[in-house]
Amino acid sequence: MAKLAEYLEKINFEDKNFMGTIALRSEEITLPDGSKIALGIDDGHWVLVYQEGAGMPFKVFEYDQHTKKIHLDTKPVEGEEFQQFKKLVNYFVASARTEDLVTILPA
Repeated sequence: MAKLAEYLEKINFEDKNFMGTIALRSEEITLPDGSKIALGIDDGHWVLVYQEGAGMPFKVFEYDQHTKKIHLDTKPVEGEEFQQFKKLVNYFVASARTEDLVTILPA
């Protein structure tokens, strides 16, 4: 069972031209801690959708690599929320099994 991190090692996320979305392929699948995450990247604009557990509200993080600004549920944030965003991205990449994911790349 390959982890997502093994497949993403060759992708340079500092490349602002990378575009794609990585998400769990089914509503029934969760990460090991019971959470769900989807990550979209387009021209340095990152959108991370996070649900801590079944029935919990979704949190939407938006990060712009160009300006280094982050928003949580459309409100500008910094500090603790930025650290949470980074932690969630790292957890997703380290924990997601490739067979549980769908990757959508533009044509």
